[in-house]
Amino acid sequence: MASVTFHGGVGEIGGNKFLVRDGDTSVMMDFGMSFAAEGRYFSEYRKARASNVLVDMLELGLLPRIDGLYRRDYAEHMGLAWTEEPPIDAIILTHAHIDHCGYLGYVREDIPVHCTRASELIMRCFDETGKGHQLTELKTKFVYNTNSKKPWTRLKDDKRRRDIRIMSSGKRFRVGGITVEPHEVDHSLPGACALILHTSSGTLANTSDLRFHGRRARATDRFVKRCAKAGIGLLLCEGTRISKEPETPARTERWIEREAARIMRESGGLAVCGYPMRDLDRLESLHLAARAADRTLVVDLKQAYLLDLFETHLPGAYPRLDEVGIFVNRGSWGLIDKGYPDEALAKDYDGWKRDFLNHPSRLDYRDISAGAKKYLYYCDDFSLQNLIDIRPQKGSTYIRSLTEPFDADMEIQERQVKNWLAKFGLIGSSREWHQLHVSGHGDASQIRRVIEGAGAERLVPIHTERKNEARHRAMHGRVTSVRMGRTVDV
Repeated sequence: MASVTFHGGVGEIGGNKFLVRDGDTSVMMDFGMSFAAEGRYFSEYRKARASNVLVDMLELGLLPRIDGLYRRDYAEHMGLAWTEEPPIDAIILTHAHIDHCGYLGYVREDIPVHCTRASELIMRCFDETGKGHQLTELKTKFVYNTNSKKPWTRLKDDKRRRDIRIMSSGKRFRVGGITVEPHEVDHSLPGACALILHTSSGTLANTSDLRFHGRRARATDRFVKRCAKAGIGLLLCEGTRISKEPETPARTERWIEREAARIMRESGGLAVCGYPMRDLDRLESLHLAARAADRTLVVDLKQAYLLDLFETHLPGAYPRLDEVGIFVNRGSWGLIDKGYPDEALAKDYDGWKRDFLNHPSRLDYRDISAGAKKYLYYCDDFSLQNLIDIRPQKGSTYIRSLTEPFDADMEIQERQVKNWLAKFGLIGSSREWHQLHVSGHGDASQIRRVIEGAGAERLVPIHTERKNEARHRAMHGRVTSVRMGRTVDV
């Protein structure tokens, strides 16, 4: 009898970790970080101890206790069990949001990870431009260099590539006795997919995160129709926004595109925007809006790096670098406007940033300030200091394309952001901005459409708060509410 054990993603939004067992085959669907669970114990100033991170995370229930699952260097250093043979056959990632893949860096690298090409590119961007997520490549730690002439020399720069295997929408593959069907769905991140798994005792489906109001709504519709044909015995169905009724007028990515273009046409100065950094569909919406308003979207260096990866490996999916501006901020010494030669300037930036310093699309604060009416400048909440250099002129405007605060910390951060924007005249005395955002998740009507269209025999709510599971029960006659660590038969 095949079964699913829920190690996360139930009674909470995110943290998905679903272990499917069928005879001798075991696969994990996602291995995500739980923001809520981490928030109970950790903060920006209190982290798991680096020298004992697995022990800390296991003790607090943030990682599942599965012997041999975690990387050898960590496990042996921290006195945990490690086995030569991995305890599971594969991890299948639905997409590269941190709440679905964020704990992958703790997992041993010889367990195959199946994901879409877009997800692999996003994780690569995390690793190469971020702070050590180690999603695609592990850096050895807690090991001494036995080849060094000096005793107790710590091994450095030893990297091991993870065994990543690219899967494609609609193309089946097998992991042991389980047949996997990934299906592209509409979400706020490229490469997102839902999963259908065929086991010896039935077929289960995992919606992951989905919606019908983005640029790939038809993909979600195709997945639902495939579920109906596959005869789903057990549906793991998301409910992030199942308590939300449809908005009037309907909010879609194309609505954002139209409204943003209108706002920019009415602006007499610089247009500034904020949106999720890796949401390339939102980037596409604002890129098209900027073009319609005779402006150019200006991205930051991390977005430029990500667009470059997509241009190389998935050409045509998103704007090319020659279609946007690339904003180069001040480096570590701030040499960008001090007349230093290229050789000196390059040393002011991390290696991955240097390729953009002489790119034809390169811009800095002087270009933005001088040509304000020509640009839509992307400025995230952690780069507002750049406004000190740019000094937006009177008549400039701000478009916020991010979710509204839903906890106290976010409310504090929003107040700080508004202080910056008010200081530089991007919002007025009312402290209101142009809020243009649509969620990556479907509302109640869309989740009902998934549930009724899939026609599954049984349903388990995932990726939703416990209080919202009643909404699932109102839409389906056989709903099982699952607690962390519980196992359900397929």
